Amino acid sequence: MRYDLKTGESYRLSNVRVCQIADYEVVGECPACGEPLREWHAIDDYPPVRAVLDGFETDGTVYVVDAESRVTTADEGDDPDGDHLVDDWRPWQTTPEPTAYVCTDCGREVDPRYHRGDGAEGRELRNMSASADASAPLASANKSMGLATGGATDAGNFRENVREGYVPQPDALAYEGLVHDYQFPARGDTDAEGLFVPTCTQSVSSNPLTGGVERYLSIGLDSSLSAADFDRPALDLVAVLDVSGSMSSAFDEYYYDRSGTRRRVDTDNSTADSKLDAATKSLCALTTQLDDDDRLGVVLYDNTAHVAKPLRLVGDTDMAAIRQHIRAITAHGGTDMSAGFDAARNLFEALDDGRSDGSDRERRVVFMTDAMPNTGRASTSALVNGVADAAADGVYTTFVGMGLDANADLISELLAVRGANHCFVHSATEFERRLGEEFDCLVTPLAFDLSVDVDANGYEVAEVYGSPSARPDDGTALEVTTLFPSPTEDGESRGGVILVELEATDPDLDAAADAGEITLTASWVERDGTPDETTATVRPRVAGHDDDAVCKAVALRRYAAELREWTERVREGGDNGDESGQIDDWLEPARPRHNHHERGSIRLRLSDADVQRFKRLREYLQAVRTVVDDPDLDQEIELVSELLEHGRADQEVPR
Repeated sequence: MRYDLKTGESYRLSNVRVCQIADYEVVGECPACGEPLREWHAIDDYPPVRAVLDGFETDGTVYVVDAESRVTTADEGDDPDGDHLVDDWRPWQTTPEPTAYVCTDCGREVDPRYHRGDGAEGRELRNMSASADASAPLASANKSMGLATGGATDAGNFRENVREGYVPQPDALAYEGLVHDYQFPARGDTDAEGLFVPTCTQSVSSNPLTGGVERYLSIGLDSSLSAADFDRPALDLVAVLDVSGSMSSAFDEYYYDRSGTRRRVDTDNSTADSKLDAATKSLCALTTQLDDDDRLGVVLYDNTAHVAKPLRLVGDTDMAAIRQHIRAITAHGGTDMSAGFDAARNLFEALDDGRSDGSDRERRVVFMTDAMPNTGRASTSALVNGVADAAADGVYTTFVGMGLDANADLISELLAVRGANHCFVHSATEFERRLGEEFDCLVTPLAFDLSVDVDANGYEVAEVYGSPSARPDDGTALEVTTLFPSPTEDGESRGGVILVELEATDPDLDAAADAGEITLTASWVERDGTPDETTATVRPRVAGHDDDAVCKAVALRRYAAELREWTERVREGGDNGDESGQIDDWLEPARPRHNHHERGSIRLRLSDADVQRFKRLREYLQAVRTVVDDPDLDQEIELVSELLEHGRADQEVPR
């Protein structure tokens, strides 16, 4: 790379790293070699440049130009076609909290939050952090669209953790996310009066994993809306990007180990993108889904927040330049999710002050994060309240989980908020493909506050699966905060299934004729605030499945229950991995290294009893796969097989 710059000329520099000479303090001794520790700086990303600067008495500001940078003369416009597109990116030139302390000799990183020492002043480069700038078609028209609940929209985080040899978090396998990976019949009637058209199928069968007989109602979330009639409204979107230190770790690794100690980020030997690399690629892909009459804003946050791009119409923005700025973002500092979210809300409030076209526009925050806040309002209740307050003002949130260690527990709490949903980024390429198919559906809620009552003589609602805000104990079969459209093709849509497990209140009631009809009464609020309701009735079955779809839905429910139970047992420390032999009762010393949101890794392990249970689970899934003829079930069979490879199948299992 060569730039022929002339003395005395003025140039415009874009996508450069800005570093400034500043005094620093030696913060202590390296625990590995005893040499002085200093702060990590942006210039450390460029060892050859650093080596040159160390030999000079350099003073003032240093601009590092690399392959991502743009250099133009000051009078050379960025708009050769004369369209006057605006590059309104604002470089982040604050000095954030350093990612780490670095040994001046061996280069080891030490987390600054847990290392304190007496220091002496010296001369060094201070990190100025961010980049700087000196100046899938839907269904055919005759088909109804399916609906899907708000909440998780995949189970990718769970699967990827198993593939990488880690025990996933239980909430990474939410039922609504699991069924969203599958197609179910869209049975809605486009001639129906209301938007929501509930359908009901039944299953009465023995659970081969427990031996008990279970009765389910599968409530289909279908609609009267045809694909031809669905049109996403204009969108005001603020992308909030987590640029904290944990985002610098590899996408397929944990930033903290099980005891909470931060792992060193080895970018030289890692074969995977960092979480931030995947996030910036995904954000660039997201911007390609926006129309000219949409607005885009961008907020970056670590332990503070920065508005990198104000809300502006996409048609008036130089999107190519914006995407180049996004690709140049770097990671540093702590994690204050609340600061990032507050900055996004402020952008909407500023827009409200001077706008007259807001009534019919969708407003959404897309939060791209590994969800491990450690500064600011980091409590779960404070974060949930902030998202809920925004939703009350018509600003809804999509959470995009980054990395194996994305905090599924926190995201699960946030998903119960009105208008919220979530997806996990397995790879930037996969996310881009998915955006092409589902973007309009992800950002367009159609109905809110769906409530379904089930009236069945002799039965009561025992459990509800598929809604993040279900509360069966309240006397209501299910409550769904938000319904989104679901991509529909060839009469089938993704997800859109809620399972209601019924339990007999009368032990002598064992024949369908004794129970009478099952009545479903549904009420909801459409996006324009109009309330509506409808009723459907079915006759209870004695045994068997109404169709293959409910058979598949029940199998996925049993699969999820078995795996969640295993992850909960291992993560809570109730399983030493060997129920038949010697016990490893070593306890890790208590180290207050991280807060409850920062997720440590737990290596995958199975007890002998787990091996036997998973063998039975695999046999059951294989039988269901044959009956329903759905090749998508192969991914679950393969995952159970991967789990079994970690077991000790050759050992005798106690009976």
